Amino acid sequence: MSMRKTLLALVFLMLISVSWSYAESYVRLLKKVPLMTDSLTLKKMVGKPTRKESVLRYYYGPNQAVVEDSVITDIRLAPVHKKLHINLKRQKNSARGGLQISSLRIGMKLSEAYNRVGLPDSVISGNDWYYSNRHRVELSQGKVSKIDLHLKSTMETLDWIWLNFSKGGLFFMNITLALIMFGVALQIKVEHFKMLITNPKPVLVGFISQFFALPFFTFLLVLLIRPTPSIAMGMILVAACPGGNISNFISSLAKGNIALSVTLTAIATTIAVFMTPFNFAFWGSLYSRASNLVIPIQINPWEMIKTVLILLGLPVVLGMLFAHYFPKITGKISNPIKYLSIIIFLGYVVAALASNFNYFLKYVHLIVLIVIVHNALGLLVGYTLPTIFKLNPRDRRTISIETGIQNSGLGLVLIFNPNLFDGLGGMAFIAALWGIWHIISGLGIAYYWSRKPLPSN
Repeated sequence: MSMRKTLLALVFLMLISVSWSYAESYVRLLKKVPLMTDSLTLKKMVGKPTRKESVLRYYYGPNQAVVEDSVITDIRLAPVHKKLHINLKRQKNSARGGLQISSLRIGMKLSEAYNRVGLPDSVISGNDWYYSNRHRVELSQGKVSKIDLHLKSTMETLDWIWLNFSKGGLFFMNITLALIMFGVALQIKVEHFKMLITNPKPVLVGFISQFFALPFFTFLLVLLIRPTPSIAMGMILVAACPGGNISNFISSLAKGNIALSVTLTAIATTIAVFMTPFNFAFWGSLYSRASNLVIPIQINPWEMIKTVLILLGLPVVLGMLFAHYFPKITGKISNPIKYLSIIIFLGYVVAALASNFNYFLKYVHLIVLIVIVHNALGLLVGYTLPTIFKLNPRDRRTISIETGIQNSGLGLVLIFNPNLFDGLGGMAFIAALWGIWHIISGLGIAYYWSRKPLPSN
């Protein structure tokens, strides 16, 4: 058995070695290819490409948008424009050259591109030849126009991805989030707010943990790791959102303080109408100035307040009124809704990515570690702060979960809002992956705590 494993390991190493040698030989050969070499000569000098793609190159000044099947599949900037500011505005941009390309996105249809920036300076049909998927040769009119060596996916690409969403899809997202929040509100009663008076310490610590500590430490994290602009904005937005809709369920599994969990959910959901826009505007603009972001923070706070008010405030008020006037019906449906909320939310995330799933699968590996670290930071901050204030272990568990389980669904709705972030790729990737991962991490820590006995006192 050990001999078989050894042979398999040797074969694996040989395959890696052969692949590496081919890649290196391609580099040596491609460096000898002069520009304007025709395709036949290129094939003689380097060999057959690993992959060929027929494309249209839409030139805006020195920059190009690569188009396949009437969809922009790549944005390739001239060296002078590598730090180009990305424009979040939807209105038509009549500027030429660098400013024009700043309004286009990977994944955008040509009709939308024309609406935003008008016609390109020129359109040239061509081919992209890939060698070992790491090196690309651009051919225009049958001749080599550019050679790119050592291609790799980078987080910078996410800044240019546009996750397209139809008006019908946006309406579905809004309705789904409103229904989820309506279900959360069925468990909220006026009595839960009284805990702020009868036992204010854990409530205030939980509030500070959610709306002050997490955004602050998120700000420090983005300063430390220096992610690309859209990813930084996504992290700050997720941290600015209130607790997630499944935090009460996970707190119950973790043997936390359910009354405190529901109270924090009630307060956070209510106050988020103002605190979410405030936190994002404050920390986002502060980070923008500190790091010289190429995506400036120029978001209308009133648009965000209006969106949060409609999608959080209104469903919560209606849910509380429904629970008050129809207690028998509420008693029958609240538990099923609570357990279905995980499925509903996962379906919501899948629906948000359905038409853009190929981009998600292609680039999600770039942000997995960031989301895991960010989520772990939220759980850690939520546990450490109540420990400092000497709260009991049950309250520590609850506040940790309330801080680490964020309403990334609200973040997605804000991100896809055409008047706010317009489906900016890095932000959407962070919020979507967070929405999946915080369920996994939440259930994992709940399982661990459920098996760990609490002190008898």
